[in-house]
Amino acid sequence: MIKRTIAALMCAVLVCTVFASCAKSNKNDDQSNEQMLNYSYDGAYSSYDSSATYAYKGFCEAVYKAETNYRINDGLVDSVLQLFYTSCPLNVLVEKVETDEENGGIAITYKYSADEVREKSKAFEAKVVEILDACESGRAGTRAFILNVYKYVCEKVETSNGGSPTAYDAIMNGKGDSYSVSNMFEFLLRQGGVNSCHILATDASGAGWGLSSAEIDGEFYLFDPMTELIANGGKALCYFGMTTEDAKGEGLKTLVYTNRSEVPVCDNPYFDACRNSVSWKFGENKKALLVTRNDGEIVEIAL
Repeated sequence: MIKRTIAALMCAVLVCTVFASCAKSNKNDDQSNEQMLNYSYDGAYSSYDSSATYAYKGFCEAVYKAETNYRINDGLVDSVLQLFYTSCPLNVLVEKVETDEENGGIAITYKYSADEVREKSKAFEAKVVEILDACESGRAGTRAFILNVYKYVCEKVETSNGGSPTAYDAIMNGKGDSYSVSNMFEFLLRQGGVNSCHILATDASGAGWGLSSAEIDGEFYLFDPMTELIANGGKALCYFGMTTEDAKGEGLKTLVYTNRSEVPVCDNPYFDACRNSVSWKFGENKKALLVTRNDGEIVEIAL
């Protein structure tokens, strides 16, 4: 009897050990699959209510996981897709989105197999995390972080030779145009908690051009990373933190957000010393920005 009792207890312990091991394994699996992307969105759509933004984030997660159906209230579809195609670089993985009358919600068709979509999503996520770490997200102050992202984008990305590059291409392949490079800049800023918007403009010749705005202490400054990249390889800050007049002085005009609303005027000359810069570096403890101008003068800007 005693032997049978001991045997039964040993079996019980073994079963508990197995289940504990499985639970631990599943917990680790969940952690390894934890999504680290911040499904934030273009600040121009800040007026969207919480139901739309919540549904947008859920839709992004569905795409990340290569799900083929996403249940959503019909009245939210347009808003969710507007946010998705303007704010989430993973939209390049989607072939089309259609009403799913059989299952309700919307059906998602991808350009790749489900395994490839998940693989590309995870690779994109890993690259974004790598970039954010290099830009000291969470460690540097807001202004220093913005400077780090601007420097990264201007130095690591090259001008694309033709085609229609996207923010996904710029991040993963380091090639882009004014639209995709500014989109990359905005997306990375939002990953670090900085409110940013995409701007559609025209240059002096009337051709379309993309640039960005980012919020610093309640003021939306303008940024043109592609021109910085082309003009000086990203070594200066000539197009960093511009006012509306600065942008117009560069020949940019008709500044509107992707929702076609007019971009508010920025008239704060806080970064004015950057306009004629040839190089820059951080001051001690990254509490200041030291800008070397083309006349050799070094100007200090508090961060």
